[in-house]
Amino acid sequence: MTHKSNLFWKAALGVALFTTASSCDKVLDQEPPAAFTTTEGYSTPARIASSALGMYNGLQDAEFLGGRALIYADIRADDVDPAAYFGTLANNTQLAGDGTAQLAWQGGYRTIYSVNFFLQQLQANTGIAPANLEAQYIGEGKYIRALTMFYLVNLYAQPYNYTAGATHLGIPIQLVAPDAASAFDPAQNLPRATVAEVYAQIESDLNDAIANLPETYTTAFDKVGRATKDAARALLSRVALYKGDYVRSAKLAGDVITGGRHTLNPSPLTPFRTFTTSESIFSVAMGTSDNPNTNNAIGQHYGPSPARADITITPYVSIPTTQFAADDKRRTLLTTQSTANNRYYTLKYAAISADWVPISRYPEVLLNRAESLVRTTNTVNEEALALLNQVRSRSTAPYVTFASSTELLNAILLERRLELAFEGHRMFDLFRTKQGTTARGSAAAQPYGSPKLIMPIPLREIQQNPNLVQNEGYQ
Repeated sequence: MTHKSNLFWKAALGVALFTTASSCDKVLDQEPPAAFTTTEGYSTPARIASSALGMYNGLQDAEFLGGRALIYADIRADDVDPAAYFGTLANNTQLAGDGTAQLAWQGGYRTIYSVNFFLQQLQANTGIAPANLEAQYIGEGKYIRALTMFYLVNLYAQPYNYTAGATHLGIPIQLVAPDAASAFDPAQNLPRATVAEVYAQIESDLNDAIANLPETYTTAFDKVGRATKDAARALLSRVALYKGDYVRSAKLAGDVITGGRHTLNPSPLTPFRTFTTSESIFSVAMGTSDNPNTNNAIGQHYGPSPARADITITPYVSIPTTQFAADDKRRTLLTTQSTANNRYYTLKYAAISADWVPISRYPEVLLNRAESLVRTTNTVNEEALALLNQVRSRSTAPYVTFASSTELLNAILLERRLELAFEGHRMFDLFRTKQGTTARGSAAAQPYGSPKLIMPIPLREIQQNPNLVQNEGYQ
């Protein structure tokens, strides 16, 4: 994390200590809270297990992967109307002092802080938890950190392929959680690493996660709500896809596919009503008592009334039927027109305040491999066509054949748009294919590479950290 303010560091440290304390057993037998130490919070296997689960509480941050990070990746793209609630961000008119940019940055780095704090304490108290569980907890922490860094770098920096070797500025790489004594040390004023360096750290964390995480868990909740090897493989496949490392992306997606732990549901609606089916590889598990609740929950923003209904999807339902068939189940089952205002909404998030936030679903993995195979072979690859149709045929008529690899590739990219809509993919898919955004209502079109397509480094961070450099186009 970059150096925030004194109040932020004290708050972050306090949250970490409180999380540790609140997870302990025998509350009535404790010493007074003032005498409680962090070491005691990691003094038994049960307490360490509770603290490990606390990292997922950090992942639920209301301003970031509790839902809004996915929204920020979609509301500037071409499938939603400019959302008045998100104002300047939706219209590509953000300023460096914009509160959305500050809160998202702070939320992401707060999540990273919670992981770093846990990993440090686990290392300091190594040998207390069984060795296999200690390794698993490390894997879980590194997966969460990699996931958070992935969204941060794609929101606040130009895409990987923006410069040769991704030498342009990314985000600060924070791998420690400073304590109260070191939080204000000038050494904590970290500069922005290059995008290549950030991706390298993400890949390192995910490779470690694959090595240490279990293939699966025993309960349906944990299979989707906790990190697994397949969750790390799926995310790393996406990272490789964004880098243009298509051989690596295809291999990782293939590992998930051949593992046989995941399958598509017969209906595209099912994973958004039953969050723990095998189609969902990893989701941020949410409930009505979790932080976003009625304020920031992804279902509150996307859902029709009685939700907040901040985001409408006219461009998505306006995709020509030659591309998005009228009888496509993703149109008939997952979109609706409100009788109150005649506007269109997605029905992916019907639980409103308790929707699990989808991070990796099996259809993405199938399409990752399909796209990567076409790009590496430059042919109408038969396996790629079969993978594409596996996703497509549950919603509409499958494709028969294609005249060229270009036509097949375009069909795969369209399928990503149709299948993964409103799940935090669209803007990033435009970025990596070097496309800009179209004009939508009050939002002007933006060409690929436009400074306004990425968020500003928050002004408060720039003011407090002299080593931070602002993004082009912001002051």
